[in-house]
Amino acid sequence: MSTATPVWAQDENAVDGQASDPSPQEMLANPDDQPVADEAEFALTVAPRVYYPADFASFSPRTALDMVQQIPGFNIEGGGGGRGNQNRGLGQARGNVLLNGERIVIKAGSITDELARIGADNVIRIEIVEGSTLNIPGLSGRVANVIASSIDGIEGQFEWRPQMAAEYADTGWLEGIVSLSGTFGDFGITVAVEGRPVRNGNGGLNLITFGDGTVEERFSLNKANGNDKRLSGSMSYRSPGGLIANLNASYLHRRFRAFEDEVVIGPAGALPLTEEFDQRNRGHDRELGGDIDFDLGPGRLKLIGLDSIQTIHFLSQSVTDPATGVPPTGSQFSRSSHSGERIGRGEYSWSMWDSDWQWSFEGAFNRLDQTGELFILQDTGEFVQVPFPSGTGGVREDRFESLLSYSRQLADGLNMQLIVGGEYSKIRQTGSDPNSRTFQRPKGSLSLGWSPQEGLDISMRIDRRVGQLNFGDFLAAVNLDENNQNASNNELRPDQSWGGELEATRDLGAWGSATVRVFMRRFEDFVTIIPTASGGEARGNVDWARVMGIGLNGTWQLGPIGLPGAKFDFEFRLRDSAYPDPVEDRRLPVEFAQPHSVEIEFRYDLPDSDWAFGTSFEDEGFNPYYRVRESGVSYALDRNLRVFVEHKDVFGLTVQARVSNLLEREVVLERELFTGPRGSNAPLLFSENRRREIGRVINLNISGNF
Repeated sequence: MSTATPVWAQDENAVDGQASDPSPQEMLANPDDQPVADEAEFALTVAPRVYYPADFASFSPRTALDMVQQIPGFNIEGGGGGRGNQNRGLGQARGNVLLNGERIVIKAGSITDELARIGADNVIRIEIVEGSTLNIPGLSGRVANVIASSIDGIEGQFEWRPQMAAEYADTGWLEGIVSLSGTFGDFGITVAVEGRPVRNGNGGLNLITFGDGTVEERFSLNKANGNDKRLSGSMSYRSPGGLIANLNASYLHRRFRAFEDEVVIGPAGALPLTEEFDQRNRGHDRELGGDIDFDLGPGRLKLIGLDSIQTIHFLSQSVTDPATGVPPTGSQFSRSSHSGERIGRGEYSWSMWDSDWQWSFEGAFNRLDQTGELFILQDTGEFVQVPFPSGTGGVREDRFESLLSYSRQLADGLNMQLIVGGEYSKIRQTGSDPNSRTFQRPKGSLSLGWSPQEGLDISMRIDRRVGQLNFGDFLAAVNLDENNQNASNNELRPDQSWGGELEATRDLGAWGSATVRVFMRRFEDFVTIIPTASGGEARGNVDWARVMGIGLNGTWQLGPIGLPGAKFDFEFRLRDSAYPDPVEDRRLPVEFAQPHSVEIEFRYDLPDSDWAFGTSFEDEGFNPYYRVRESGVSYALDRNLRVFVEHKDVFGLTVQARVSNLLEREVVLERELFTGPRGSNAPLLFSENRRREIGRVINLNISGNF
C-alpha cells in the first residue's frame, strides 16, 4: 500500500549525480535552494533514493530529460514513440517515468519528448521508486517520478541539433525543438515546435553472384531526405478541490524522399546496366487527447479520451535499363492509407482492506482504409496500371478491455500487485477478400517488489499480453526496392504471450548503481512471413516463438578513486530466440531479438570548469531475416565509436560537438534468393553482398533557455 513517509534528502556533501544519505536530523530539513512551497504541494512518497537539482549541478542540465539521463544506472524505457510503436490502445502504464506521480498518457509522442519540454529550473526533485509500491497498475521495477512545478509566467527551452554533411549525406540544419511552458494560477500550458529532418546517405560496392557462378560488380548509392515537422501543445488544470484535467494535441507534417541507384562497373566489358529506385512519402498525423481526474465516492475516477488520425500517400518506382538498346523495364506501386484510433478509458481507484484497488475499462476502435495500385512500365515509356485488387480494402477492430488491480504491502519492504481481466475484440476486413472474426483473450500480471536491505531492490513480474497487429499486413503490398511482394491474409491473428522477468538493483552509494535483469517471453500465434497456398508469401502466424535473455546496466562513478566528475555508463545484453520455420523443418532466430548488444559510455565533467568530454562504444549483433525464397541479414553500423566535447556556457548556451562512426563501419546487406522455397533444393537465383560506406558523422547540439 502506498503511504507518505520521509525519505533521504540530498546534503551539501553529495557527490554529483549520486544522492547522499544524511543524518536523521537532516531528513526533515529543507535542502538549500529547494522550493519550500512546492515541497508542500508535492508531498514526499516512499522512495529509496531521491535526487535534487544540486545532484546534477556538474552537468548543467537544461531540461528534466537532461537530469533523468544522468541518474546512475537508470535507463528511460518505452511509453510512447509514435503510432509505429504498435501499442495496444492506451492500456496500463508503460515505461518507467512518471510526472508528479502520474503516468504520462501519450501515443503520438514519447516520454523523452515530454521531459525535454520541462525546464531544469522547474524540477523540484526526482524520486526513484519501486513501481509495485504505487497504485499505478502496470508499473514494476525502478521508476523515476519527476516532481516539477512552475512559477507564474512563461519560460522557454530550445535545442538545435544540426548534422554536418557526411560522405554521401546532405547537411541537416533544421533538427531541433523550441518549447514554451508556464503556469497562470491553476492553469499550465506547454507549446512545442519540432523539426525532424532525415539526412542519410551511403554508397559502395555490391557484388551479385548469379546461379551460374558469374559475378557482377556494381556501385550502389542511396540517399534519403525527410522534412517532418511537429507542432504539439498541452494544457493542464489543478483545482483547489483536487480536480486534475489535461488536454493534449499534436500535428505531424510528413515529407520524405529517397532514391537508390546502382550501375554495373565490372567485370571488364560488362554492359553498364543501371537500376534506379525512387520512393516518396507524404502525409500527416493528428492526435487530440485529454483526461480528467476527480474524487468520486470513496475513491478517484480518471476518464481518458484520445482520437488520432494518420494519412500517408506512398509512391515507389523501380526502373532497370539493360544498356543493350532494348527498352527499360520497371514497376510502380502506390498506396494511399487513412488510419485512425479512437479510445475511451476509465480508471476508478480506491483504498480498502489496507490495500489499493483499481478497476479499469477501455474501448478502442481502430480503422484502416487503403488503396493500393500497381503499374508496369511499357515500351512506350509510360506506366500502365495492372489489376491488384488485394491491395485495396479496409480493416476495422473494435476492442473492449476490463481489468481489476489489487496492490498491497505484504510485509516490510515487500509489495505485491495483482492484475486480472481480459479483452474482447472483433476484427472485420473489407475489400476483395472480406472476413470477420471475434476473439476473447485473458490478460493480467503479478508483480512483486522486495527491498531486503537498504540499497538492494528486487522485483519480479509475470504477465499475459495480447499484441497489436499492423493492419497493413492484412492487405497485399509490393516492395520494389527488394523486389518482393506480400499477399493479403484475412486470417491474420494477434499474437498472445506469457512473459516473466526478474530484476535486481544494487545501489553502490558514491560508486554508482548496477541492475541485473533476466527475462523470457513465449508467444502464441507469432506473426512472421509464411508461404501461401498459391505459392506466394504473406504475413501470417506460426504456433509459437520464444525470446529469453539477460541484461546488465549501471553506472560506475570514479569520484571515490580520485576522479570526481568522471563516470562510466554501461549496458550489456544477451538474447536467445527461436520459432518454427514455416518453410523448412528447423527453428529460426527471431529477427528483432538481437543476440547481443554492448554499450559503454565514458563522460568526464571537469571539476570547477564548464568543460566536459567523453567517448562511447556500441557493438550490436543482428539476426537474419527469412522469407519463403530468400534469407539474409541487413544492418547499419554494427560497431560505433563516438567522441564528444561539451562546453556548458558559450554565451549562456550549452554546446556539444560529437563525431560518430570513427571505425568507418558500413551499411550491410547480405542475402540469397532462390528460384523456389528455401530448403527445397531449388537453384540459387542470385546472392548479394553489399557494403555501403557512410563516413564519419558530425553533429552539433546547442541548447539554452529563454
